[in-house]
Amino acid sequence: MADGNSVFSLDVAQDRQPQRTLFRSPSHTLRDARVPETDAMLQAADAMPDISGMTLGVVPSMPLSGPGSALGSDDEAMSAMAAAVHAAKSGVRNTAHKRASRGTASPSSRPHTNSARPPMPGRRPDTDSMSEARAPTPAMYWNKRSTWGERPPQMRSQTMTVIGSNIYVFGGWNNSVCYNDVYVLDTESMFWTRMKTHGDAVPPCRAHTATAVGTRLFVFGGGDGTQYFSDLFVLDVRTCVWERARVTGVVPAPRRTHTCFHFGAHVYLFGGGDGHRALNDLWRVRTEPEADGSYVWEEVETTGGRPFPRGYHTSTLVGSQLVVFGGSDGQECFGDTSLLNLDTMEWVHVAIDPPLTRLAHSATLVGMYLFVICGHDGSDYSSQVLMLKLDTLKWETRMIYGAAPIPRGYHACALHDGRLILHGGYNGQEVFDDLYTLELSSYSYLPQVPEFVIGCHR
Repeated sequence: MADGNSVFSLDVAQDRQPQRTLFRSPSHTLRDARVPETDAMLQAADAMPDISGMTLGVVPSMPLSGPGSALGSDDEAMSAMAAAVHAAKSGVRNTAHKRASRGTASPSSRPHTNSARPPMPGRRPDTDSMSEARAPTPAMYWNKRSTWGERPPQMRSQTMTVIGSNIYVFGGWNNSVCYNDVYVLDTESMFWTRMKTHGDAVPPCRAHTATAVGTRLFVFGGGDGTQYFSDLFVLDVRTCVWERARVTGVVPAPRRTHTCFHFGAHVYLFGGGDGHRALNDLWRVRTEPEADGSYVWEEVETTGGRPFPRGYHTSTLVGSQLVVFGGSDGQECFGDTSLLNLDTMEWVHVAIDPPLTRLAHSATLVGMYLFVICGHDGSDYSSQVLMLKLDTLKWETRMIYGAAPIPRGYHACALHDGRLILHGGYNGQEVFDDLYTLELSSYSYLPQVPEFVIGCHR
């Protein structure tokens, strides 16, 4: 099924009775606990703790150590935060703080708290008047960025992958035309170039995946129109050469709207849709070819009961665990969360209150937080920034300054150098070509937090 204007036309399934027998989770009631309307979700967000007075990542209403703390009781985490506070007091700032001190917000925009209705389409941020009001240095803020060079066109369902200091955007479509170009953003100069590639021909595609493995991009699946692909292409960004990988073993079925991630010696693949039904299978391919030059696929068996079949979900690697959140089977928007232990290959399904529904969103790991940005909640598009604190498995919000992007989904997002970079997307009416940064400011210290266990402070 094509991912057209209807939000539930998701390249995943048309079957109204998908098979559920593979799911044996103690949290099965999540299917009946979804938030039915936008207002209900906004009320839930309003009930979340207001920590707008935070400075340098410290929440005034929460202790710095012990259960329920912002950083837990780990001494190394406390030392890292203490060093951050000392550096800020002495005037020493990292590059993220320098950007924050220079960053400004539109004088007409109040702090974006994620608890009010997002701005309506058509109310674009005034980037020409962003020199009068300043966001506090510790606070996060949105910034619509000006870029130069050969910019990508309007697009949705593209991929954005970080390698070094560059961001590689591949594929996508504008509701009429699919692309097979590779655009490279130099994050230091914000200059775009369109890569001149060589080698095997790559078909235009959307709703595919592009996974970084060293200096290579592993691109799998996607499609164009009624076509669904199961090809694996590898792009070496140093040589700009595409290779259509010769594969052996049992190959995954053609699909779109799946997710992929790199762990160990493999690229893993989960879920998606083949145009007839949603999928919840797990596959992996070795990242290094065999002696004969072929790449080997294999299906991975798991225990614990797989999540419901879905596409347009997110799969985020946290250490040796995978966090699968949200998505849709083409009929329903999900708000459940599942964890896969990649050492034991066992699924665990966790109930998070409230079970906020999302599809076509982005989810990016920043320290012990999962930043869930934009997407569709089953009723409308969103511009919210939701933060899932992984040690407590609780949703949090923060005051965010600046003008948030127009509500959207099907965008691309990546983390680099203390900021989240958001590109493109679709709001049901318009396909975007804009680029925003969410400056994390003091939250750029979060990756310094030592390893933690998901749900350890629940």
